[in-house]
Amino acid sequence: MNLSIKDLSKESDNVRILNRIDLELKSGEAVALVGANGAGKTSLLNCILGIYSRYSGEILINWIDVRSSECDALREKIAFVLDTTGLFAPLTAWENMEFYDRMYNPKSSVNERRARIERIFEEISLKGKENMVITKFSKGMKQRLAIGRTLVIKPELILLDEPYLGLDVEGKNFLTEQLLKLKKEGCTILLSSHDLTEIEKVCDKAVFMKQGEIRNEAPLSNHETEKSELEMMYAKVLM
Repeated sequence: MNLSIKDLSKESDNVRILNRIDLELKSGEAVALVGANGAGKTSLLNCILGIYSRYSGEILINWIDVRSSECDALREKIAFVLDTTGLFAPLTAWENMEFYDRMYNPKSSVNERRARIERIFEEISLKGKENMVITKFSKGMKQRLAIGRTLVIKPELILLDEPYLGLDVEGKNFLTEQLLKLKKEGCTILLSSHDLTEIEKVCDKAVFMKQGEIRNEAPLSNHETEKSELEMMYAKVLM
């Protein structure tokens, strides 16, 4: 999916939290939003998702305005992972997955749904944990489940808000592998994160935000250097 943001501004309580944002993502491209807390990263994602609907400017997905009813069909191929994971605490891991699957695949048979969910649990390394309530899950396990839910729809666009927050090394490696796999399959990725090391492994471009504005953009070479080029750009642009 292509994502195009043109002259986007957003106010909250008479304070401008986004100011004339212009951003283009081509299909299959991975882009990171980088900046301190309060820079406007989450607000931008909320506008794209429709959580915020009052703003000036345009947000287009495949050249269709996200606020248009014509965009409804496209939303079925858009996945998101928020920093709160969005899971239902009283339910088991399987029930969380099945709820999501029923929403996006309502015409599937019982056998089709079971086979799909079993495959996803295998893929996210949670096989054997299906009947655990997620209040007993670690942060990393919850993040695996949140990523797994997105796989029931084979997303063409995925938005992630601080997905690496609180993860251990194993959890970060898992998430990076999954994002690289989605990218290889042609999924467009937009994520916000403070984890500069993992961003460089996944993303083609970093967008630096400060005080609701885009201050700079930089292509990423996805190779290791003695000192992270993203760390140097962060210090130069935002500090």
